[in-house]
Amino acid sequence: MAFSVSNVHYSRLALNNIVTQFFWATCFLFLLRALWSRRPSDWALAGLSAGLSEYFYYGTRLLPFIPAMFMVFLLTVHRKHARQYVGGFLLLAGSYFVGFGPLLLHFSRNPNLYLGRGASLLIWSPHIPISFVDFHRAWTMIWPVLSENLLGISTHTSQAIIFYRPLLLPAESAVLVLGVALLFWHWRHPAAFLILASGLGVLLVGGALLAYPNSVPPLINHWTPAFSAFYVALAVPVGAWTTAGQSELESRLRWILPVTVAIALLVLGWCNLNVYFHRYYADPESLKSKAYRAAQRNYEVQTAHSRYSASLGPNYKVLQ
Repeated sequence: MAFSVSNVHYSRLALNNIVTQFFWATCFLFLLRALWSRRPSDWALAGLSAGLSEYFYYGTRLLPFIPAMFMVFLLTVHRKHARQYVGGFLLLAGSYFVGFGPLLLHFSRNPNLYLGRGASLLIWSPHIPISFVDFHRAWTMIWPVLSENLLGISTHTSQAIIFYRPLLLPAESAVLVLGVALLFWHWRHPAAFLILASGLGVLLVGGALLAYPNSVPPLINHWTPAFSAFYVALAVPVGAWTTAGQSELESRLRWILPVTVAIALLVLGWCNLNVYFHRYYADPESLKSKAYRAAQRNYEVQTAHSRYSASLGPNYKVLQ
């Protein structure tokens, strides 16, 4: 994740999109730790991280729904242990409102600001289809966008006028598919469910249901809260293979596994950095469009400079 093309690119821009994944990953870390440690501090830190995330990118509006879904999952799938988590759930919610408190007061006075921006960008009115015609209408509207998003993982270039590459390299995408399949296979495990809920939730809501008038899918800038979930899914097959190999190899040959993983990471890092710093460039024609120029008025000068630099390609050096 540290050297991936998409993560490096968004980290360089003067945008707050990339900040959200830090707070989400921190929240999920303490939330999963709290399940086995039972320490009140872990529940409190998970809620505090979630509350502080509200001060940054709009995509964090989805975060409160994910822990709520996670709690319902624990209460239904893991009922035997659910009673032990009730106090932690309350502490999680309380610490969330502590972190979110000052900004929550502002939103309580201006309620349309919290979900208003997302509601204004919806491509479909969210409601439960009650008839076949209603379901078909929703499906024909959402599926083309969702399919473009799936292709944007490794095939189609992002069209958000911010990033001009697919999310992952082809080899990474193949490992991601395997990792998601393993997570679905073990969906009853709390960690697997949490990763699936966060990744698929962002891909559906931020990627499929929200759209800008000056852009078309895939909108990878809306996926930034789930970057950490994508790379956890990438790590699952590697972890499964390493664990299986340790039990099958002789003790004197077990050094082969960490060496192989280290070499693979070095090669993968070199490929990502080579693509970004030597072969990545934006689409010059799209940067000349009226939609692009209109969008630039909403961003800082550093963002506009970085996009223009990317449009020139690797044969130019820009001095600022």
